[in-house]
Amino acid sequence: MDTTKKISFPTLAPYESCSGCTACKAICPKDAIAMRPDEEGFLRPQVDAAKCVGCHRCEQVCPVLHPGEPDMSPTAYAAYSKDEELRFQSSSGGLFTELAKPIIAADGVVFGCVWERPQLVAIHAKAETMDELAEMRGSKYVQSDSRDTFREVKAALMEGRQVLFSGTPCQIAGLKAFLGKMYAKLLTVEVICHGTPSPLVFERYKQELAREHGNSPVSIAFRNKIYSWRRFSLVSVFADTSENREDLYLNRYIQAFLNNLCLRSSCYACSARSGKSGADLTIGDFWGIERVCPELDDNRGTSLVMVHSARGREAWQQVSPGLNVREVPFEAALAGNPPYRSSVPLPKGRRYFMQHYQKARNWERLVWRSVHGPWALWMVCRILGRIKRWVKGV
Repeated sequence: MDTTKKISFPTLAPYESCSGCTACKAICPKDAIAMRPDEEGFLRPQVDAAKCVGCHRCEQVCPVLHPGEPDMSPTAYAAYSKDEELRFQSSSGGLFTELAKPIIAADGVVFGCVWERPQLVAIHAKAETMDELAEMRGSKYVQSDSRDTFREVKAALMEGRQVLFSGTPCQIAGLKAFLGKMYAKLLTVEVICHGTPSPLVFERYKQELAREHGNSPVSIAFRNKIYSWRRFSLVSVFADTSENREDLYLNRYIQAFLNNLCLRSSCYACSARSGKSGADLTIGDFWGIERVCPELDDNRGTSLVMVHSARGREAWQQVSPGLNVREVPFEAALAGNPPYRSSVPLPKGRRYFMQHYQKARNWERLVWRSVHGPWALWMVCRILGRIKRWVKGV
């Protein structure tokens, strides 16, 4: 008689819904789950059947299979740091650093997204000094690899240290599910997320930069504010110390990102938006500040902050003295920030873009074709635009 125990293997989130948060990998007691890139470069869990013991803990912590409840009425604020140098170095109002400083000062640990050099790969890492924290400032428009930070967070909490973890809503949801309970010394801060672009698309973009400039990029700042907060520059620095500066919204990679052509499949139906991540605080750019709270609009960067929990309120009250801040109506704050509540639409041309970006020599043309259709139409629109400007005498 065969007495071998049959193992019931786990059923993880469907392919289209998996956010790649790594909660399943982190919780596995046998390290039977590895995160592997798919054909689009997104990390997805793969179960090693030889190691799996069928405990199903991975299923139990999956935030896609067990989504949280939305927070429909958080308290909203407009704010920016009184430290103008810090504010200039940040994407918006410097709120992430202001929230992190007390954690560092208390010998705590801050987790956030950094560039792993020299390859410029977005990863989550920990900071225990202000110098390390500086690497986490600034937007990185590519999905980061959380690696083993969930386990590192738990280890720090078990040591009694204060911890701040920042990330996208899906990463926060994954961490909270992995931990499984509240920790008084944990502060979770989500960023308002448009969607997470493919690391493979970003890799291709870096290759094109290297080919065009004869050197590999060693630094990319997506949102340099040297001109103003509303007129961002994308600044690339190369190995030979040369620099390339572009208008952010004219950059080919950003065009693909903002047209939703290279986002992870789960981003088109995100299960962690609207406060469902369980984050203590939400931060982001306060788009529309000139209408909602003009006294805090000087075009140098203003943050939107939403407080969801008692822990979030405690942290917010601790840092508020160092800020210029106003409470604002929640619905008014969301008017310029729809990604907090709504997922971006899946464009019809996404498949076309993802099938052709590796070999495309002209991304502007590829993005147009993916969004609008035949390239000839672009030429017609361009000619009509020139005629219109000529008639107007522009």
